[in-house]
Amino acid sequence: KRKWGNSVKIYRITFSPTGMSRGTAEEILKGFGDEPVWIDLCEEPTKTIEIEGDSICIFSVPCYGGRIPRTAAERLLKIRGNQTPAIVCVTFGNRAFEDALLELADIVQMQGFSVFAGCGAATEHNIMGIFGAGRPDGADRKAMHHFSCGCIEKFQEGSMTRPDFPGERPYKIWKGMTLPIRVDESLCRHCGVCAAKCPVHAISEENTTDENLCIHCMRCVKICPEKGRYIPEEILDSMQKRMAPVCEERKQNQFYL
Repeated sequence: KRKWGNSVKIYRITFSPTGMSRGTAEEILKGFGDEPVWIDLCEEPTKTIEIEGDSICIFSVPCYGGRIPRTAAERLLKIRGNQTPAIVCVTFGNRAFEDALLELADIVQMQGFSVFAGCGAATEHNIMGIFGAGRPDGADRKAMHHFSCGCIEKFQEGSMTRPDFPGERPYKIWKGMTLPIRVDESLCRHCGVCAAKCPVHAISEENTTDENLCIHCMRCVKICPEKGRYIPEEILDSMQKRMAPVCEERKQNQFYL
């Protein structure tokens, strides 16, 4: 059996533009006790990061249309493990995570990690916040704590078997989307926060958005201190009506050990 001690270093590796995936990882890691090292993939790694084998990593990213974001997938290729035990997590906006968890596990394993647990965690939708509003809630946090305990127990037993994750290969085709993000010039004070924090540098100094680069992660809308960036109401209403049949009913978290 493995011993849990000071020699075990914890890593939290997230791509979390609106904070949901980071928050979920933090919730799961509460049971681990130690303060984790945070690798934020919203910032592109400048060099390959090597993680020692006597560590534990949790990888947490959002699901966009049944896949993990292309940007996250590309940046994960800069993280290397040495048969390092890993937990994978995808967050989804109360619809479904389809092939995303399988894709994340495959990439992480390809990069030299030993995936021994994973989960699909329901959260507030990053674009249409009425779906999954308030999640994770108390019931979700309780379930995550139970999962965290299960991860620790499996690690201590020395069992690094990879669970069977749902999904199919080849992964579903991500067709992309067109979603205009507007700026209310009466509110914008050109502070530059949105441009500085955009994970893909899609916002210029003049505050225009390059739609060819934008991944519609909604970070700029979320972090604008003046609430000056938005999706036009008529487009948002149309999306919400179209997605209501598959997003209204409360979806359950899925855990794999």
